[in-house]
Amino acid sequence: MRLIEEWRRSWRWASVRLALAAGAISGWAASDPAGFAQAVALLPTWARPLVGLLVAMTAIGARITTRGAKDA
Repeated sequence: MRLIEEWRRSWRWASVRLALAAGAISGWAASDPAGFAQAVALLPTWARPLVGLLVAMTAIGARITTRGAKDA
């Protein structure tokens, strides 16, 4: 394992932004469980289990793919 060169540019990476969004949603769920449950209840029943999977797979996909630039 090695450190990333020019780590200050990491905010530009989609995976970092997705992880930040997932962390914010998790924080909301932990601090206001009733409000989060109400928001989740608005989703169709079949979509509820897929939300977490979609967020995780999107973050992983954004991290392992490249856009051609060294720091993209």
